[in-house]
Order: sequence, then structure tokens, then C-alpha cells
Amino acid sequence: LFTPEDYLHAELKADNLGLSLIGVFHSHPDCPNIPSEYDREWAQPFFSYIITRVDLGKAVNSRSWRLLEDRSNYEEEELEIK
Repeated sequence: LFTPEDYLHAELKADNLGLSLIGVFHSHPDCPNIPSEYDREWAQPFFSYIITRVDLGKAVNSRSWRLLEDRSNYEEEELEIK
């Protein structure tokens, strides 16, 4: 979790760098990289949520999700890592 103050600090720093915050990255150790109920409770509909599955300490793959505006579920987004 990050606090409202953490978010404000990140927004201001990004703005100073001419950037925009567009999402959040986190990992799911030893479980599927799909959003959990806990993730949904804390997510915002306007962000992308990249979740990396980590098995036995090694990153396996990443998927990106966006919470629906009514907060009922997620839609998976295409993720291209270059």
C-alpha cells in the first residue's frame, strides 16, 4: 500500500520530470498474476496494474490489468515489454 502522501509525492515528482503516472507495478510471489480481491479494494479505475508472477524467487511473466469504472472487475490489457 502507498499512502495519499506517497501518491502526491510521486505525482509531483513525475510532473517535475514532465512525466505522468499511468500505473502501478507489483508482484505476486508463488501465485497467479491476476488481481486479488485485496488488489481490487485498493485499485483506481484510471491506472494500469502490472502484476509479475514470481515463482521460487524468479520472475516468470507479467500481465497488465485495468479496473472497470464501476469497480466490479478488471479487464486485461495488452502488455508489450521491449
